[in-house]
Amino acid sequence: MENKKVIIVGGGCAGLSAAYNLRKRDWEVEVYESANRVGGRMAVYKSNGYLIDEYAQFVHPSYKRAKETLTELGLIDDLQPFDLGGGMNVWFHGHWVSAFPNPDDADAVAANKEWIDYMGEDNFNAFVAYCAKYCDGKFYEGSTDWMMDADKDDGSNFGEFVKENFGERVLEYFVQPVVASLGLEYPEKCGVAFGLQIVWTVLVGGAAVLKGGLGRLATVIADMLGDRLHVNTPVKEIVLQNNKVKGIILASGEFVECDKVVCATPAPVALKIIPDLPDVMKKPIERVTLCRTIHATLFFDKKLTDGKKPVGGLLPRQLGEPFCTCLFQSSRNPVALPDDDSDAMSVFYFGEDKLPKYWDMSEEEILEDTFATVKKYFSELPDHYVGGHVVKAPMANYTMRNGCPSAIKEMRDKHYTDVEGLYFAGDYMYTGSYESAINCGYNVACCINGEIERI
Repeated sequence: MENKKVIIVGGGCAGLSAAYNLRKRDWEVEVYESANRVGGRMAVYKSNGYLIDEYAQFVHPSYKRAKETLTELGLIDDLQPFDLGGGMNVWFHGHWVSAFPNPDDADAVAANKEWIDYMGEDNFNAFVAYCAKYCDGKFYEGSTDWMMDADKDDGSNFGEFVKENFGERVLEYFVQPVVASLGLEYPEKCGVAFGLQIVWTVLVGGAAVLKGGLGRLATVIADMLGDRLHVNTPVKEIVLQNNKVKGIILASGEFVECDKVVCATPAPVALKIIPDLPDVMKKPIERVTLCRTIHATLFFDKKLTDGKKPVGGLLPRQLGEPFCTCLFQSSRNPVALPDDDSDAMSVFYFGEDKLPKYWDMSEEEILEDTFATVKKYFSELPDHYVGGHVVKAPMANYTMRNGCPSAIKEMRDKHYTDVEGLYFAGDYMYTGSYESAINCGYNVACCINGEIERI
């Protein structure tokens, strides 16, 4: 009789999804997480009535596996929709411009036209059409099949591609702020396929937040796992012998025997804890690039918007600021505030040319710098903030440089089961979002259960 026990290394989005879906299929699981909490990017900070999603922020329309899981766990009715694309403004020539203005607002339409004309209407429309060619009706962040034609392993990058084909102004006044805001990286550090999915996310527009934060999803699954979940328990090594899994060695030195292990850690950690991984699996994973970020949130005792617009603003890099995104909580998640007279603004620092200056700063120093910067662009802000929160993410986003998605896909298609009993789960297996991680965990469970041959 088959031994229906699986060890899962990593209690983030992918690991929890794999554990949840394996338990549904009557498998015994043990989850080992090195941190003092589970959920990975599904993390929530609460203080004095303010609630902040620290990492993953939104549930996008195409997140079908995340929404399926939320439905199964009874959380789907707590999604609160908002207009991500239509609510975003871009700083252009000294004022805010709506990227998708209300057609009944003549001033907003005129400002938008000025912005589009500056980039070149034909260039901008051609770029949007190019995005639609690859994404419209096909885009899904839980798979890379739809983007393979756009993933050219030629050493180029998304920034160069946009500049050469659609002009520098489209790059600097639309593409770069969007990629830095959602992808947390420069377009020149990303592949074309990655850039297309980031931009299309904004062009599609709609999104939602989960009442109480995305961390609720992690908490519900963790409660289901009970004592099968081990936090503060790092794994030193996944032991292979003759291309078969033998078990794991904990940092404490304890050996835990098992013939099926799901490695649900970030790619660099996976490489570190599996020293005997065959090259056909190791080399594609070595191509995974990650960026870091600082997420800073300012708390205010005054409402900053009318609750409908704007969701936030995008600052082009030519302004020289250390972040591109400014998001208002009252426009996207008002129930995450203490009362109707409160608000919060979140920003995301990006870029290795800027981050080192801030990485070793204290929380208060970062909040003070953040406030001084946003005051330059939002004159209606109060003259003080009443608190805040800073979280530093050393491995924030998988940035999918050209050729990496194809290399990972080839590994999945040809070598995913080369090591008997070893399964990889993580955002880098697909497009890098937490939907990728959740869908990957689901597919791994199906693979282990014999429903599919590979993820």
